[in-house]
Amino acid sequence: MIITLITDFGSPYNGIIKGVIKTIAPNVDIIEISSDIPPFDIKSGAFVLYSSYKFFPKETIHMAIVDPGVGSERKAIAIKTKNYYFIGPDNGILIPAAKEDGIIEIRETKISLPYISSTFHGRDIFAPTAAFLAKEKNFEKIGEKINKFNDLEFFKLIHKDFIECEIIFIDRFGNLVLSIKDNDIDLSNRKLLLEKDNKIYEIKYVNTYANANKGELIILKGSSNFYEISIREGNAKDFLNLSVDNKII
Repeated sequence: MIITLITDFGSPYNGIIKGVIKTIAPNVDIIEISSDIPPFDIKSGAFVLYSSYKFFPKETIHMAIVDPGVGSERKAIAIKTKNYYFIGPDNGILIPAAKEDGIIEIRETKISLPYISSTFHGRDIFAPTAAFLAKEKNFEKIGEKINKFNDLEFFKLIHKDFIECEIIFIDRFGNLVLSIKDNDIDLSNRKLLLEKDNKIYEIKYVNTYANANKGELIILKGSSNFYEISIREGNAKDFLNLSVDNKII
């Protein structure tokens, strides 16, 4: 059984989570997808989970924890989908991936360590829940079934002459991942203009970075089929001074 881990925790917290899992379920394999989601950035965490979950074997348990509401009344949930399990806070981070795979049921987990801190539910609730599921393979015993959850959708509106979308992730190269995919609209034959701070930027569509000149502002289809605004061998985030959740028209 595989458990994956996506958090904004960094060191040493992910290591502690792995220790809890291994104590309960010694034979499980733990794969850390990311420990450096920007702090409190639920949308970026949701994108990383959405773009990675399907590349793992069926029945993998995916943990995604970006949890600014830790210690509050927000629920700790486990989701069973057609092919996977998802565990994390009820703040929307799990939902785009779970919806795509097909939600079967959602339960509020009651599994925890004997002591639950108000600041580290990754260690005290989510890790024991994932380890319990990996060891016992009994989803129904995790907790009570629930029907309501906090949703999260990547915003997009596609009009005849313009597109409204948002930045949902920025990678370490400064590429701006947008909330529109290639199956939403074909941008390859359109003239693309971006207005920012009373300036108009023309964005060239390319199939690969090799089709652009160094320093050129471009848009292309990324590896997860979302469109990305980029600068070849540059940083679009810094050049345009944009961040996650900024709307693009």
